[in-house]
Amino acid sequence: MLANILRIASGQFIAQLMLLVSLPFITRYYNPEEFGVFAVFSAITWILVVFSTGKAESLIITMKSKDKAVSLTIGILTIVLIVSFIFILVVEFFLSNFLNSFFLKELHYLPILIGATVLSVGATQTLRYYATYLGNFSGHGIAATVNAISMISVSLGYAIFIGGDSLPIGLILGQMIGQFLSFLVFLFYTDIMQMITLKKLKVSFVTVFNQVQKIPILLTTSLASSLSSRIPTLIMSAVGGMSAAGIFAMAERVVGVPTGAFGQAVGQVARHQYREVHEIDNGNLSLPRKIIKSTFLFVIFVYGLLIVLADWFVPLVLGEQWRVAIVFVQIIATMELFNFMFYSVEDIAIIRDNFSYRMWAQITQLIFLLALYAVVNITNILSNVELALGLICLVRILFVVYDLNRTWRNV
Repeated sequence: MLANILRIASGQFIAQLMLLVSLPFITRYYNPEEFGVFAVFSAITWILVVFSTGKAESLIITMKSKDKAVSLTIGILTIVLIVSFIFILVVEFFLSNFLNSFFLKELHYLPILIGATVLSVGATQTLRYYATYLGNFSGHGIAATVNAISMISVSLGYAIFIGGDSLPIGLILGQMIGQFLSFLVFLFYTDIMQMITLKKLKVSFVTVFNQVQKIPILLTTSLASSLSSRIPTLIMSAVGGMSAAGIFAMAERVVGVPTGAFGQAVGQVARHQYREVHEIDNGNLSLPRKIIKSTFLFVIFVYGLLIVLADWFVPLVLGEQWRVAIVFVQIIATMELFNFMFYSVEDIAIIRDNFSYRMWAQITQLIFLLALYAVVNITNILSNVELALGLICLVRILFVVYDLNRTWRNV
């Protein structure tokens, strides 16, 4: 298990190190307001990604045979392609003005940017799960490295050679192209291209349909989770404007992105190994508990160190103009400490086929955040961005602790 984690984590480490090293350069070209526009765009598109896949890619790992796993993968990829094209048409003819109102400025080629981003992210996520099913972990690290190189080069290249008043598009293109190149890496490291036949295409929709009874819970849970993770960006923009949203986005990039990458690296291996254990002993508790205990010791040290050194670390990496992000980094690091443990064992509940509780927990969390967004958007009761961020993180921590408790006890 450790060897597989290292295969993924080594690539993730290189990718995150590259992103960290690039931040002092990126933050010299992009200010907090431009990061705010990029953050709002990402919030919208990642929510749409959930609609495009129905989160059915999480079910690939549960397939009893490779033939069914291939059929489900092909079916999801086809659906993502169709839905992404539909999004382009809907945004172009019905939602362009509404969505641009969130950015407080017009983004050129918005429908194409949204559709292409949804397609690249949704397709990459689907192949990542299929690669995990195959136990092929080498591609994960390479895909992460390729993604990082693309994001950095495209974002900086756009700012240096094009620039102008459309700088956020550089960040958007960096994200989109990075995801697309990651998709190509997973194509190379899996056999999905060789497995696609006309017969498989016909069977794929039947396979997706056979899983449809599980999709509503997964979709509702994932949509609530995505909204819960994206609405804070909108709350920050409502409380402190696009600059606050940009500072929040940068703090999340510094702390949250590595957390998701490394936490899910552990989770990729954990779900693969637990699936094999679960087939023999579906009541097994030792592996999930071992993962939770190991990650707890790791996060206490790493995130504690980051919180203590944030006063020195943030200005050094991001520059003096980003010193206001120190408190944001410290608050988010406290939350991500718990998130790392959650990501490590997130899919164990899905393999157990015992995850409906997560839907209600996410819905409850979402209702609270929507209420908070309504309050800050309509009134001036909560005008302190640090306090608003603290409330958001506290809610997230409480629900993560609840979920970890369920996983630990196999309730």
